[in-house]
Amino acid sequence: MKNALLLLVMLAGLLTACEDKHKEPDPAMMGFGYYPLEIGDYRIYQVTDISYKNDVGDTARFQLRERIDTSFTDQTNELVYKVVRSVRPDEGSPWVDDSVYVVSKTSKMLLLTKNNTKFVKLVFPVKEGKTWLGDAYNDRKALSYEPDPSKRSDYYLGKDPYTYENRGASFTVNGETYGNTVTVVQGVPTESWIGLDDRKEVYAEGVGMVYRLYKRIVYCNETESSGCDYAIGFKLYGNERTEELISQGKE
Repeated sequence: MKNALLLLVMLAGLLTACEDKHKEPDPAMMGFGYYPLEIGDYRIYQVTDISYKNDVGDTARFQLRERIDTSFTDQTNELVYKVVRSVRPDEGSPWVDDSVYVVSKTSKMLLLTKNNTKFVKLVFPVKEGKTWLGDAYNDRKALSYEPDPSKRSDYYLGKDPYTYENRGASFTVNGETYGNTVTVVQGVPTESWIGLDDRKEVYAEGVGMVYRLYKRIVYCNETESSGCDYAIGFKLYGNERTEELISQGKE
């Protein structure tokens, strides 16, 4: 009798373990909602883009729309979404298609491909402090590096580390407060006599990206001696760009 009871307990434990093993991951715990993907979804951003040359900034302001147009299955049998980007100078002007990129989302990562270049925008589960290589799938060299010296290698030195910060924190942009966001810090924020590198994206649960900051500027310095002024902070060349969500919805 005792042996039979013990056998039943063992079988119950085995069945429970099997059920747990095949149990679908909790989307909220995994962070899948930080980048929703449904055909017809769109997001509109107010963009300010400043290009610097010899300390003179050329500023462009316009609106950018990203719309999930269609989906298809690629050659690896992965579901892929096509996103169309359109621009207009202001709200009263018609949209003009500008470019296209594709996005795929698995249980491990969200991969964005544009101009035949792949970027790992998010990895799952989303955890505070988690770091990965944003451009692990391409040969593009970056200025950033692995901040932990013990983890550096020749391969890592040429890649861009991405890091999660402030998961679950609220974030306000254009007067709208999003209660559950996560910030992706791209590269290693740095400012020195050589230049400035400050890049990040903020994603909100159920919405997607609500804010993007891109600053990469080279200051006039000894290694960039092209007749420029060595005054502190002289912007030899570079780019500063912000994208702020102003509306989103579904067509």
